[in-house]
Amino acid sequence: MPHRHEGIIPLAHPVKQKIRDALVALSLSNLCFLKASFDVLSDAGRYFDKLPVTTPMLLALLTTILGFALLAWLVMQVLRRFQGYWLHLPINLLFFILMVYPLDFIRIKCTSISDYQIAAFVKQPVIIVCGTALFALFVWKHRLIAKIVAATIGILSPLAAFIIIKILLTSLGFTHFITCTNEPAPPPLLPVHEGQPRVVWIIFDAMDYRLAFEERPANVQLPEFDRLKKQALFSTSAYSPNDITILSMPALITGRQTAAASAVNTCDLSITFNDNGYTAYWKSMPSVFSEARASGFNTALVGWYLPYGRELGPVLNFCQWYSFPLFEPCHAKTFGGEISLLFASLSETVHLRNLYIKIHREGLQTSLSLVTNSTYGLTLLHLAAPHKPGVYLPDQNKFIAWTIMPKVTGYFNNLVLADRQLGQIRRSMESSGLWDKTWIILSADHSWAESNLYDHKHDTRVPFIIKAARANEPIVYSRPFNTVLTHDLILSILRGENTNQQNLPAWLDKRGQPLPTFCGKADI
Repeated sequence: MPHRHEGIIPLAHPVKQKIRDALVALSLSNLCFLKASFDVLSDAGRYFDKLPVTTPMLLALLTTILGFALLAWLVMQVLRRFQGYWLHLPINLLFFILMVYPLDFIRIKCTSISDYQIAAFVKQPVIIVCGTALFALFVWKHRLIAKIVAATIGILSPLAAFIIIKILLTSLGFTHFITCTNEPAPPPLLPVHEGQPRVVWIIFDAMDYRLAFEERPANVQLPEFDRLKKQALFSTSAYSPNDITILSMPALITGRQTAAASAVNTCDLSITFNDNGYTAYWKSMPSVFSEARASGFNTALVGWYLPYGRELGPVLNFCQWYSFPLFEPCHAKTFGGEISLLFASLSETVHLRNLYIKIHREGLQTSLSLVTNSTYGLTLLHLAAPHKPGVYLPDQNKFIAWTIMPKVTGYFNNLVLADRQLGQIRRSMESSGLWDKTWIILSADHSWAESNLYDHKHDTRVPFIIKAARANEPIVYSRPFNTVLTHDLILSILRGENTNQQNLPAWLDKRGQPLPTFCGKADI
């Protein structure tokens, strides 16, 4: 008869079962919040973060994982005590559905499959039939399937231990993440002189010239863009400096075409310029804002995606920028706010669309406060519309987060949103008496990269509309040029070198030699 080791008392079976259940529950909770944990604990994409990772943020993540695990463990104990079919079936079904979260994490990190493709895939008749058959199989064998899934989840429990240990070590200061420095304080306001020029520069993200004007679908109405076109210089052959935001916006702001940009594991964006191959950090470069400040003008910016406050803060009297939701879906300033975002992130598609809607709403409201403030001589509005995802219903004039619109529908809906935002900006400026005193420059950072989904064509032209101060007649300008010259154009206006709209064609003829769009590369 085998001898027991002295001093070692074997655990009773119920205790062992509870421990196994605890490991499964902890692993399940970790898998459900795996995407959020990756966002908070990884240094990847840190350049785009607005809020640094803080101890309250880490403790909120730990509390959420442990709290959800405790809830799952309690449910498992109830199931072991009560064996009723109608209790086990729905809970086992929910348990099975929760496996979507780790699978979706794998989809995002290891594949290029988009949520649009998933939505289209599940609508196919054959998939609906197969799904129905699988559901019937689950109803029939749900207890067996639940046991298999639970065993698989239990095997992955070391991953939960790793995440918890990393949270604790970081909270205690034993490990550290890349932390970007706080945004610099804005410089003091300069005096505003009566009659000095004023420029409002509007960039709509991914606005496509061809589809907004030349080949616009008949059912898409853009009255505000059409109205502005009739009292401005309107270009038919303007090309953006590049085809992605991270390359195009620095080029527009510095006035130099970019060949490459790198933001891997850093808080600074290194840019390689196309003219001489020189590489430098963006924040160290002169910009249209630094030169405007040197000429005696106050500056302001509202934008999204890029960390404008860190890059341009010393030369901006006002800056409000919004982080890209995909890179910062679960960052909040407070412990409670972080927990709220973590649970909201479980409905990832809806959560991200809600963050995009917040950018649209708050970005516009901040923009309206700036364009009606005569303190600022140069204001840049880098607005998110019509960039995906589609979150706007034009017929109902409201945002919606619960529907995954097809990309084409979403783009044109967001294009209407951009038009209505322009209308609100115009009306606010008219009410404040500043519309006729302000130069408006409207363009885009790049065209719609996925326009081939609509009609199998892609055009790299972007809108470029210039309305001078006071009343103006329409001018159509057809010679090709690159909008990188916007930097020089703005400075020429602020310095009094361009005083009216009629002089613009000659200025563009001289400065706007045809420069093709340069397709650089970005390492993010």
